[in-house]
Amino acid sequence: MAPAAGPEIVTRLRGVSLPTRRIGDLEVSAVGIGCMPMSDPGMLPERDRAIATVHRALDLGVRLFDTSNIYAPAWDAVGHNEALVAEAIGSYDGEADLTEVLVTTKGGITRGEGETWERDSSMDGLRAACEDSLAQLGVDIIDLYQHHRHDPDLPYADQMLAMKALKDAGLIHRIGLSNATLDELHVALDVLGGPDDDGVVSVQNEFSPRYRHDRDVLDRCTQLGIAFLPWSPLGGAQEARDVGSRYAAFREVGEELGASPQETVIAWLLALSPVVIPIPGATRPTTIDSIVRAVSVELTTDQFARLEATSPRGESMYPEDMPRSPLR
Repeated sequence: MAPAAGPEIVTRLRGVSLPTRRIGDLEVSAVGIGCMPMSDPGMLPERDRAIATVHRALDLGVRLFDTSNIYAPAWDAVGHNEALVAEAIGSYDGEADLTEVLVTTKGGITRGEGETWERDSSMDGLRAACEDSLAQLGVDIIDLYQHHRHDPDLPYADQMLAMKALKDAGLIHRIGLSNATLDELHVALDVLGGPDDDGVVSVQNEFSPRYRHDRDVLDRCTQLGIAFLPWSPLGGAQEARDVGSRYAAFREVGEELGASPQETVIAWLLALSPVVIPIPGATRPTTIDSIVRAVSVELTTDQFARLEATSPRGESMYPEDMPRSPLR
């Protein structure tokens, strides 16, 4: 598999050029930022640093920020990350054009008292979650709303109809999936259509050097022009620190290119397909600098093949602990 060529369109800001890729009818930066780590309990005293991280990303041309209602330090603080992202973007006074920024959030997982985690993709459940997210984000409509995980109590097709109802009600502009299997993607496409039908425009699944189970989903997204957003693309915070030692090829190729192992991972993901938009997490402005540098790292065919030949651990960061939904 040779490296895929990305679009030639570039966004220029303060001397930084970032390629753009498409999510439906939108152009966004070829990398986004996963904002979940900014709401870890240990980050509570570091709110100013989290906001500075978002501001740095905006300064350097990043135009995609991923959040969710359940990204929060505790069950009784649901919506924390959405509110933080909204505050960071709302307080930005730099040169970035904020009309180009896409904030995506998700619904379908619930957190209750005592940290009880459940699923609710019923019509009423998703509507309530979406309305809460609208309030936290301070917007009238969510530009991209992603179905977070399947609800085992409902057919997947019904869950997609609930997403469609949100769009029909004018609460969301675009629909995405997260943690979806290939069969579930096919059901979603049957119910909603694909990008050309103003239906499913994105899939956000785990994909990293450590976990590559959903390559069939990635391949289908490539065929249909559906954006594929790898979450935890470095395998999580601990794995990110050790990626060069766990997977020597990423360190070796990085040394050849003057890039860190982490930057090499992002370059590898971008080379997998023109629909891939990695969303690595960040809690420091300096991490943003590294993420942006990764976009300019170009792999040779041989280097790409060496990275592809590495063996994943196959262990998900968040293994599925519920049975899959019936498809219909």
